Amino acid sequence: MEILQRAAAVAKEAELYEEFREGISVSFRGGELEKVKSEAVLGRALRVIVDGKLGFASTAGEEEESLVGAAISSAKHGDPAPFSFPRLEGGEPVQVLDPEVQKLSPDELLYWGTEAVRAVKEEFPEIIVDVSLYKGESTVRIANTAGGEREERRSYLGMFVEAQHVKEGDIWLLWVGRNVRKRSDLSPEELTARVIQYLRWGERVVPAPGGKPPVLFTPRGAIVLYLPLLVGFSGLSVHLGTSPLRGKLGEEVFDRRLTIVDRGTLPFGPRSSSFDDEGLPTGSLPLVEEGVVRNFYYDLRAAVLAGVEPTGNGIKGGLFGGGFRSPPTPGPRNVLVSPGDGTLEELIAEMTEGIIVEGVLGLGQGNVQSGAFSNNVSTGFVVKDGKVIGRLKNTMIAGNAYEVLNCALKAIGSEAEWCYGFYKSPPLLVEGISVVTR
Repeated sequence: MEILQRAAAVAKEAELYEEFREGISVSFRGGELEKVKSEAVLGRALRVIVDGKLGFASTAGEEEESLVGAAISSAKHGDPAPFSFPRLEGGEPVQVLDPEVQKLSPDELLYWGTEAVRAVKEEFPEIIVDVSLYKGESTVRIANTAGGEREERRSYLGMFVEAQHVKEGDIWLLWVGRNVRKRSDLSPEELTARVIQYLRWGERVVPAPGGKPPVLFTPRGAIVLYLPLLVGFSGLSVHLGTSPLRGKLGEEVFDRRLTIVDRGTLPFGPRSSSFDDEGLPTGSLPLVEEGVVRNFYYDLRAAVLAGVEPTGNGIKGGLFGGGFRSPPTPGPRNVLVSPGDGTLEELIAEMTEGIIVEGVLGLGQGNVQSGAFSNNVSTGFVVKDGKVIGRLKNTMIAGNAYEVLNCALKAIGSEAEWCYGFYKSPPLLVEGISVVTR
């Protein structure tokens, strides 16, 4: 790679990340087809180590000299680089390219979007419906001056449906969606049915029970609890002492029913790959086993700082990902939360009074490092005598994720779903969360 050779001539070490992404996207706005678009993007990111400092730059296209110059210049003000880029070798191939995704045509995506709009509008003609769909494949290549090279082709597929309920004095937005690698992991009919179910549940606004009623987090809503944990399991947070989990390896910190594993090698997992964004082999990393903290995840830099081995968790953009333009930091691959007993409907039926949380505004508000959260509920519902009786409005929830998942976890559901493109969780029924309505 010429870029790497140019960088090696002026830097002690260098690493080049390339991603060629080619696909098709379809979008509907207000129920009408907005556009069908094809894309082909070559992204490059270069990291260099100069005088013990780390430089980073990225570009979309063929600019080589400017990329090297920008990376070298940024190293003057970069973070200390206590690590060296490793030789790229080892690891086993992982299934990440689905031929069925490759076969999907624009007409099929158009059909999915058209049917989603039709189904929602048929029952709720006043609802504004937006649909986004995309599919394609990416080829990722990593090389560095230590030697070796990694390359892998990966498929991607996604669909998102957003419904807007707009009336005088009452605006409500809800969405459902899924990012997957495998065609069979996405059901357009299921996503559309979920939107319709939520619209039925939310036809009227009802007041939330005050105090600390039971709260049922749907798989997507459970991100409120997982976000602080996943920040806490970052090896960098542990090393810096900002994680409450520091010094807790081998200790029972959570409810014994809770088991969480980070699996980078899960066939066709949304974030599965044979290697992470630094070229290191991925693997399976138990984070919590029956309530006991087992491991933290590390990228190259955090591992050296902590004096441990990297775990293949160097992710561009970290927790939520950020594409080729972001440098790698410690982040999870595919977070799998072990299911328990009871469907969502069965958990609802067990509630005498409580609320369901599907989505919040301002995710991350509160002191995430400590586990504290305080969020307005964007999509939520009220349960009375085992039935959903209406939708929440102007309601806030607050609590501490570590405390809730330690001593206030009432039940773990049986049906896990992929959410936000990186974790698969069942619904969680918890207590001890403050619910406030204004």
